[in-house]
Amino acid sequence: MAKNMNSVGLFLAISLIGCLITLSHQETAPCALKKYNTGLVCVCNSHYCDYLDDPTPSEEFVFAAVSSSKAGLRFATTHGQFNLYKKYYIFDHDQLLGRSMQAPAGGSAQIEVDREKRWQKTQGFTGSISDSIEHILQNFPKTLQKHIYQSFFTELGIGVDFMRNLGSGVGEHYLKNSNAIFGSWERGEQFAHALLQNLEKDPNERINCNTLLDQEHGDAPMIANTTNHNEVYKQPLFYTMGHFTKFIAGGSVRIAADNKNPDVDALAFLKPDNSVVVVILNRNSFSVDVGIQDTYRGAVLFKIPPKSIHTVLYV
Repeated sequence: MAKNMNSVGLFLAISLIGCLITLSHQETAPCALKKYNTGLVCVCNSHYCDYLDDPTPSEEFVFAAVSSSKAGLRFATTHGQFNLYKKYYIFDHDQLLGRSMQAPAGGSAQIEVDREKRWQKTQGFTGSISDSIEHILQNFPKTLQKHIYQSFFTELGIGVDFMRNLGSGVGEHYLKNSNAIFGSWERGEQFAHALLQNLEKDPNERINCNTLLDQEHGDAPMIANTTNHNEVYKQPLFYTMGHFTKFIAGGSVRIAADNKNPDVDALAFLKPDNSVVVVILNRNSFSVDVGIQDTYRGAVLFKIPPKSIHTVLYV
């Protein structure tokens, strides 16, 4: 396929011509948000838990962008096409349409994706269940235990590979001896930033952390309510982790994703099925215009909200 070499010109053209409003939505079952003074969590119980089908498109020049944010997006999905000379607005959970469009972006980033520049293959991501977690689970209804398992270790969930007795990893560094902070976006963001940096150096970087703990024994992607044994809470960390584990399959190859904005992190992978995954983390406290220029597919431009992470999927 011919490569599109006029990346800068195309990016500027998209920036100047029009906009495209697309409302994000959950593909399968949306998060049931619960607000704490320290942030937002998603509640799972015996009757309900949020899930997401993999929205990777099969058609060329079509993309799906999966988004999570501090304000409350949790795997919200936006669909669109490359090369429409439009800007896709990813609206935050607490944003009004008019206010979102009027507010100027505080910066911009252009990500140059080149699947011909390749590094090592990944081996996938693993998570651990300890004896203490199994003891916690014994006190919960069987249907909720099933939701917990499915949320981590199936395709409907975030697709973590199960393994015991892991060595050190990214999660251990940030969560060891940490008290649970309900809804802490900062902790999830720190985890994602560290993982992006480490994956750039070593695509076989491990995610090693307990999948589930109670609120008295440390932080984890999911916190169990051991007072009523009827609810568990998915932390922002669960979703920032899922932006990697759900969409970057074992055997994926890291490919070039050049980006000169130091406050917008980006990494790209080519999966075994030849689809592309681009993970983008906006650590700024303001919206940012982000353009993806792919040597095979052309260009697409987004306006992404502050404090947010996005996984862009296309073939």
